[in-house]
Amino acid sequence: MRYPEKLLSKGEEIVFDVHHHPVVLWAPLLLVLVYTAAWLALLFMVDFLGRGWWLLGGAVLLLVLLAVLAWKIEVWLHANLVLTNQRLIYRVGVLSRRAWEIPLSSISDVSMIQTFLGRAIGVGDLVIKSSTQNGKTPYFRLRHPDRLKQKILEQVHRATGVAAGEVPRAIAEEVARTLERTQPTHEIAALPPERPPLYSEIVDQIERLEELRGRGVLSDEEFQKAKDGLLSKLGKEPEG
Repeated sequence: MRYPEKLLSKGEEIVFDVHHHPVVLWAPLLLVLVYTAAWLALLFMVDFLGRGWWLLGGAVLLLVLLAVLAWKIEVWLHANLVLTNQRLIYRVGVLSRRAWEIPLSSISDVSMIQTFLGRAIGVGDLVIKSSTQNGKTPYFRLRHPDRLKQKILEQVHRATGVAAGEVPRAIAEEVARTLERTQPTHEIAALPPERPPLYSEIVDQIERLEELRGRGVLSDEEFQKAKDGLLSKLGKEPEG
């Protein structure tokens, strides 16, 4: 089962969508194969034709084992580790669904654990360390964990890089729009969006407002309104 695209947010894209390695099914599969082989051998070696209850009991047990195997396969098919360009998602459940998510911006470390046998068959574990989880979150028995680790790190670097570059620009644009709405005179030029919204620039704007008030261009009320608009965009309480 693939992760439903309808659960993705706007602009979100899936990088990989994987299940656990099929090795997680070896125990129930081996049990069914061993039991089937033993049961068939006994059918040829022992006269079960006169013992109908033994034959029926063996068949019922085989059906139970097959049902358990089928259920294990369904659970395996409905367990997804999904990486998008915004988050890492682990989703499980056949009848009911549960999901755990880690934003890429909060991931601080990705570790891989792979034994010698695991390297031979391409299976291993991933351990994700993030600021949103208590300690580390392990994901066991995944296919090609080295490749998954590399893809996660690539998306984490990309996401943090975008966050570092775009957020200040978005703030700068918002400050510029606020200046245009709140400044009571065209004598103050709006803050260019391409410039970083440093505190010194906001202080300069307030000093220019103070100068205009001293010249009588602005009233006290107009000055305070424009000043409050600037300070509110910096996450500060306006000064009285």
